[in-house]
Amino acid sequence: MSDSKKIYFYIATNLAFLIPVPGRFAYAVIMALLFNLQMATVTLFFHAIHRLHLANMQNALLSLLIISLCIFYKQLLIIFCPVVALTLGFCIYLPMLASVIMDFFFLDYEQGGKAHLLENIKKSGIMSIFMLVFFSIRDVFGYGTFTLPGWKRLVVFHLPYNPESTSSSVFLATIPGSLVLIALLLTTYIFLRKKLRIVTNAYEALSEGGNS
Repeated sequence: MSDSKKIYFYIATNLAFLIPVPGRFAYAVIMALLFNLQMATVTLFFHAIHRLHLANMQNALLSLLIISLCIFYKQLLIIFCPVVALTLGFCIYLPMLASVIMDFFFLDYEQGGKAHLLENIKKSGIMSIFMLVFFSIRDVFGYGTFTLPGWKRLVVFHLPYNPESTSSSVFLATIPGSLVLIALLLTTYIFLRKKLRIVTNAYEALSEGGNS
């Protein structure tokens, strides 16, 4: 599978936790941190059971590991910021589905644990950047705020902008609005990627022509 097609697959896979989560940047930070932690843990876990020849117990051990990690993460979140833990609710368990699916589809034992870990960190990093941009747009234009997770509370910065004055801005805070925003971001990505490919091909053609 090509890199461009992989990115589409990542985004489609993670729609499961992009849509249900409230459109606040603070929640995106919490979810992105958990997602990257899970991707790294699942990757190392796969290689560990491969080395220990426990592949026949892989599904059971994986389920136990990922659920335990989610529960532990949520308990830490309850201590750090109870309001975020309460608001996210069962959404906190959604990234584990995406991390497991992504790793199952792109798992490669042959390249070694370190190389595979770096590759998966790159994949989860791309998805995290997309998620942070997505939620920052919804937070700023949908609610007129910018939020961050804080100790025992949600840190809210109110912007000099009233989203209620424009119905289209409020629309971004809704679930249908989030789907439209995802479509726009994907369209922008595809457009920029095509333009970049054209520029790269033109530069390579000029370089080959100069050398000849």
